[in-house]
Amino acid sequence: MNPFWQITIIEFLLNVAVFAGAIIFYGPIRLLAARLLWSRKPAEKLAAGVLFGGATAATLFLPIHLEGGAAAGCGTILLTLAGPLEGAMAIVTGALLALAIELLPKIAHSQPDPIPISFLLVSAVLGFSFQYVFAYDPGQRKRQFTYIHLPFLGVLSAVGSLLVTWLFHGIGAVVSSTVAALVSNVLATVILGTLLLHEKYRSEAEHYLRESEAHLATQAKELAVARDTAETANRAKSAFLANMSHELRTPLNAILGYAQLLRRDGSLNTWQTNACTTIQQSGEHLLTLITDILDLSKIEAGKLELQPGVVELKGFLQGIANIIRVKTDEKGLEFRLDISPDIPSFVQVDEKRLRQVLLNLLSNAVKFTDQGSVTLQVRITAGSQPRLHFAVSDTGVGIAHDQLEKIFQPFEQVGDTEHRSGGTGLGLSISRQLVQLMAAEIRAESVLGSGSRFWFDVVALVMEAESTATQVGTRIIGYEGRRRRVLVVDDITPNRSLLIDTLSGLGFEISEAGNGLEAVEKAQTDLPDLVLMDIRMPVMDGLEATHRIGELPELRQLPVILMSAGGSKKDQASSTTTGARAFLAKPIENERLLQEIGKCLDLRWTFDRPQELPPPDPNTVDRFVVPEPAEMEVLRELARTGNMRSIREHADRLAALDPQYRPFADRMRQLAQSYQSKTLLSLVEKYTRQEQVVE
Repeated sequence: MNPFWQITIIEFLLNVAVFAGAIIFYGPIRLLAARLLWSRKPAEKLAAGVLFGGATAATLFLPIHLEGGAAAGCGTILLTLAGPLEGAMAIVTGALLALAIELLPKIAHSQPDPIPISFLLVSAVLGFSFQYVFAYDPGQRKRQFTYIHLPFLGVLSAVGSLLVTWLFHGIGAVVSSTVAALVSNVLATVILGTLLLHEKYRSEAEHYLRESEAHLATQAKELAVARDTAETANRAKSAFLANMSHELRTPLNAILGYAQLLRRDGSLNTWQTNACTTIQQSGEHLLTLITDILDLSKIEAGKLELQPGVVELKGFLQGIANIIRVKTDEKGLEFRLDISPDIPSFVQVDEKRLRQVLLNLLSNAVKFTDQGSVTLQVRITAGSQPRLHFAVSDTGVGIAHDQLEKIFQPFEQVGDTEHRSGGTGLGLSISRQLVQLMAAEIRAESVLGSGSRFWFDVVALVMEAESTATQVGTRIIGYEGRRRRVLVVDDITPNRSLLIDTLSGLGFEISEAGNGLEAVEKAQTDLPDLVLMDIRMPVMDGLEATHRIGELPELRQLPVILMSAGGSKKDQASSTTTGARAFLAKPIENERLLQEIGKCLDLRWTFDRPQELPPPDPNTVDRFVVPEPAEMEVLRELARTGNMRSIREHADRLAALDPQYRPFADRMRQLAQSYQSKTLLSLVEKYTRQEQVVE
């Protein structure tokens, strides 16, 4: 091999080796600069320019530089690559640094060499040209410099080196060096460009990875803080709801309890009995609302479960009707309870959830109806699996067709502001989810300005009447055998008094205590047969008191029934672990209380059937003085439509019109008050026919 090619190869290898060593630091320097300086992109470009300029200056100091061969253009190839790779800032920085390093030592000896300076300037111009002519932009992915462009840049670098050769050595040197210059510059560009691109992609990927990790770490911290905040808020909400539930259930326990006691009093007249019934049912409705607040979180978490039980259907529906009639009477609306005569007497459903759905639908119907009527229709559908069909219809403002699905979404309300007031927008959403738990679906249809209709069909297991008939229509008045002593423990005096009044009227001997410590002492001295113990009390709670009673040998078999206004599963589980025989949630249902007492003491209750309102005797119609035919016709029309409120008002007017009409008016008022529509219509028609015969 001749010396020309030997020098070319050696110079090529030395240049590539120097630049390859510099490229090793290309990625780390870019990352370091991005961390230390003010902005990532300018910092990376500046760092790349410094690195490229320093490496280029190093190659220009090689001992065999330009002493033969044709690889001279390789010495400034990095500056050419700087343009399309990093942009103008890198080219300017690198060129200035290389010029400074090249010129300063030689200026001191007054021997500047124009050839290296020319190569630097040509390489910088080529870098700018390649970047701007081909419109490469390092900041845009679709216009970035790639591997395929390297050979073209190598050819341009060779042309630039040959141009400098021609300027300083003539055309003969260009002709002899063309092949070697092209080969060495293209190879150097491909090799070094590939390394640079690879290192650039790697450093960018590493940078994005670190940014992503930092972002994910920040997000993780934020999520952890948000999770902790949400958990704290949920715990605070749960504690607040539990405390509010306890505070609201405590007075409701006394209200509902005394309402039940008053209903058992046989000396009350019909109006007083109905008033007590309305108080109890309205209190139970308020209790349902309180329970719904606690159940909302269960519905959201999908943890709500149905609790089916045997329900006397007609009495259940009549209780709902009594509550809704109060609302319809306030607005001057007519309420119709349309029950098919073939519906079963007893069914197995979740009474609380079904009541919640029906009351919500009916309350909405009353709320959005200003005149006309609200109707609850109940039917039984035939088939292999009978279903109860419930439909609520009204003559209210109606709902636009495009709003029908929206009303079932949480916190959504439609209609004008006047009708939307007083609601939360949760009722229909909760009702739909409850009905879905019953394996059904609420459907709706409406005509804007004419009214709406909501309906659903639920599977209801028909129960035999004999399974519960022994308790229907009866009330407990005592028990057989010796008198039993019950210790009542509650720190709330009205709740304690309620239990004392309830049980003493049935023949129990009562002692009382205001906290758990006092209960343990009373249990040792009075030796009761049963303890009714509240859980939340000062000094010593009911759980600790029950545990201590169970540890005393003489009281180990003493049954304890724990009570709580909280009613949570935690309270129920705690009562079981302490050895209590049963757990009752306040407000306490009288029937459930007596049922648990009967189980614990193995009692046989004695019952008494209440006196029922005697039906009118068709053979004694002459004892009533009835009004004129026109008045009787009005009564008959009111009875046909089932407008009990108007019948009561008309009866009052008749009694004031003539004292002779008072017995007949009282009878009408009694039947209307107890909503015996069929009996009332039959009686009015009978008296109407009687008058026609007399005439």
